[in-house]
Amino acid sequence: MGNVKEQNSKHKQTGNASTDARSPRTSYDNEQCHHTTGSRNLIVCIDGTANQFGEKNTNVIELYNLILKEIDDKQRTWYNSGIGTYARPTWKSLKFYRQVISHKVDLAIAWNFERTVMAAYRWLSDNYEPGDCIFLFGFSRGAFQVRVLSAMIDKVGLIYKGNESQIPFAFELYADPKSDKRSSSVIKVGSPAEDETSSAERFKQAFSYKNVRVHFVGAWDTVSSIGLARGTCMLPRTVDGMKHVCYFRHALALDERRVKFLPEYAYGGSTNPPATCEDKKPSIFNRGLFRKNVSPTEKPGGTAEDIFTQEQSSIPVIDDVVDASKKTAPHTLEVWFAGTHSDIGGGNDKNPRMDRSRPPLRWMVFEAQALGLRTERFQHELSRDQQIDIKESLTLAWWLLELLPLKRLTYTRRENRTLASRKPHLGKSRKIHSGQKIHSSLLLSNKAYTPKARPDKDPNFWEPERLSQWLASDLYESTKTRVKRFMTESDDAMLLVLHQTATWADGRQAVYEAVIDTLKQPSLEPEKVYRLLQSTLEILKKSASDSEYLGLTLGPSNEIFLPVAGLLSSEKNEHREIARQFMDEFTCSVLELIGHTHIVSSVAFSPDGRRVVSGSYDQTIRIWDAETGKQVGELFRGHTDWVMSVAFSPDGRRVVSGSDDHTIRIWDAETGKQVGEPFRGHTRLVRSVAFSPDGKRVVSGSDDKTVRIWDAETGKQVGEPFRGHTYSVESVAFSPHGKRVVSGSDDKTVRIWDIETGEQVGEPFHGHTHLVESVAFSSDGKRVVSGSDDETVRIWDAETGEQVGEPFRGHTNYWVRSVAFSPDGRCVVSGSRDKAVRIWDAKTGTQMGKPFRGHTKSVRSVAFSPDGRRVVSGSEDETVRIWDAEALLALNAPSESNQEVVS
Repeated sequence: MGNVKEQNSKHKQTGNASTDARSPRTSYDNEQCHHTTGSRNLIVCIDGTANQFGEKNTNVIELYNLILKEIDDKQRTWYNSGIGTYARPTWKSLKFYRQVISHKVDLAIAWNFERTVMAAYRWLSDNYEPGDCIFLFGFSRGAFQVRVLSAMIDKVGLIYKGNESQIPFAFELYADPKSDKRSSSVIKVGSPAEDETSSAERFKQAFSYKNVRVHFVGAWDTVSSIGLARGTCMLPRTVDGMKHVCYFRHALALDERRVKFLPEYAYGGSTNPPATCEDKKPSIFNRGLFRKNVSPTEKPGGTAEDIFTQEQSSIPVIDDVVDASKKTAPHTLEVWFAGTHSDIGGGNDKNPRMDRSRPPLRWMVFEAQALGLRTERFQHELSRDQQIDIKESLTLAWWLLELLPLKRLTYTRRENRTLASRKPHLGKSRKIHSGQKIHSSLLLSNKAYTPKARPDKDPNFWEPERLSQWLASDLYESTKTRVKRFMTESDDAMLLVLHQTATWADGRQAVYEAVIDTLKQPSLEPEKVYRLLQSTLEILKKSASDSEYLGLTLGPSNEIFLPVAGLLSSEKNEHREIARQFMDEFTCSVLELIGHTHIVSSVAFSPDGRRVVSGSYDQTIRIWDAETGKQVGELFRGHTDWVMSVAFSPDGRRVVSGSDDHTIRIWDAETGKQVGEPFRGHTRLVRSVAFSPDGKRVVSGSDDKTVRIWDAETGKQVGEPFRGHTYSVESVAFSPHGKRVVSGSDDKTVRIWDIETGEQVGEPFHGHTHLVESVAFSSDGKRVVSGSDDETVRIWDAETGEQVGEPFRGHTNYWVRSVAFSPDGRCVVSGSRDKAVRIWDAKTGTQMGKPFRGHTKSVRSVAFSPDGRRVVSGSEDETVRIWDAEALLALNAPSESNQEVVS
């Protein structure tokens, strides 16, 4: 579109998106719809011509994949592949070839059109319960089929379950225009003689549920051609405004030109909605953005980036939009998108993962979510290049039909003009009508692009400054505008709109990302930041449904910490408290490292903090860049069973690993090559390994109940095994001076050993009531920390073996799998089967701030970075995560300091 460019809204996936993210059950109790909060949803999805599940999945399939379908979601679904699809047999026969011919004809003229409609109708009849919300979605001819289905339900009703034999007759009755004619020949008993009813009404009264109305119809580029050309008379109630449904949404293709794919607007070849204020309401994503009214003659100037903001500022306010008690939404929205027919409905490109998430799908899902559909949030991030991706459809093979005198709509925008014509179509562009919208993704793309359709013959229509009156906003972009207005103008009306936006999953995410984007603006006044954070906490907590963490993809705390640092150092208690609360509850790990294909059993930072090493049950060891999260080099391969433990050498040049294959191996950290032969001696799996502070020794603990010391260069065992534990040794570590080793065991004890003599120093540390999973020395060697399956973390005096203070409790009902001291010894980090990582004040045993959450399974290993600013964790969910400990420590300074730490 020439210079029509805009910075794309990048919805970054920083953390692990929760699979529990759910759209709450929203009700819009207004004059259009009377479905109530908490209703069960029945969802019908009908695909386009020749479309079915496979490599090139359409938006219908991608939507079906997003829909939440578990019992608790209160949604039932039905999907039907498009006209002309079929399963291929493994052998060829005459019957098979007849089937091929049948389906090819069906592909061209849709002679089995009504069969799909009746199948969907029967499924609804079999599953409907009074109060259910019916959602219908379709693409191409499938879009027309769901419009027919909604009209059939309106005209003859939805028959009671068990009357399936009446469905063919019900369809015939629906399709017969004469069945709408009223007659007084049949009178109800007790009714006045002058009452007149139609045969359709009488059927509906006798066989159908009372007051069934389709809640939502979502159509991608409706095509109605049944037969070679469009008929003169359409099926009843499909092109008269769709007023029989509560809400109608229609995505249209700007660049489609084939005569066989001419669209059916809500009114067929026109828009002509009733001139009521309700029908003129803009999208729920555009309503109430600005009070400024722009005259149609005004031409806002500036760059394309300016136009996007001006587009939103030109939308007039509707006063009742911000009345939270009404929650009204427009009945009909028809929005144009860049692309041809299958660009809008999907199916042009390979999409086996069902995650392309292009603008027409996103818009449709956002609209349906706002009206009660419950789906997972989008996981795919749209780049600027992905906003527009067009595959030309009018190829040479299709031009033959363009030359034929096929009857078609003219889509005239003038009064008293011919509505239909037989003139050859000749690949003419589509016509945009008054009342329709053009999606703002055109402005978000960085591609030069001029759409083929336009509202009039003005070739300059697609200049950016001309578009402001036509654009429909993207949810995320429009929410950013609302948040910025709330910040700059303290507009309470915008606050109410943000509350409404946050009532469904993607709406919550849009509000959150808009707040983070606004916080990063320079020179924000502390009072405004305080008000924004306070309002955000209120909005997001109020919108929470099933998940403590709201199903949000949270931003990294290290990026959000700086914008709120001013509040953290404020003299006002309420400022500090709000900032702490926001950082605790609405920030997450810095990085998620994905690559392992099995449990991550062990993790460690390199001495310089630039690398992380991880070992896994997938029998590999991986090195990661701690700043980018990218894997560095090749996998370390050699172990023939699970890798149980890994550690860096003090100089960072080597890595040691212990495995279920009973061996210990040394690796070159740069090349990933094994150094020397495996260390052999343990008779069962090696649970834990560590280098000595000088790098000359390796200590190991094993299920054979022994602790062993090894020469790191030769791989030879040094001295005899340390014996004393009566069950498996789960964890070992060297003291800072390298003269002692601590071990934790399944025998519930912690023991200290002299590495020169191999003798146990003092008595075992008793106190834990279950397996000791992990042990570590403090940086000064005076303390030992241990974590146990008894759900506690304990601190011990390394000399006396006495427990220091009370056990740290917080991992309730779950094992503590790993513990470590911070480099300064003031904090302890622990990882547990409760999926959380917690930081504790080592002196008081008080938990510092909220747990780090994001792992979806047990946390098996944790470690501090050498500078104490980050924590790394490995989990049974096969991921490694790096967390920002600096922000949490600043928010919750340890007991040895009474001052807030702000940097």
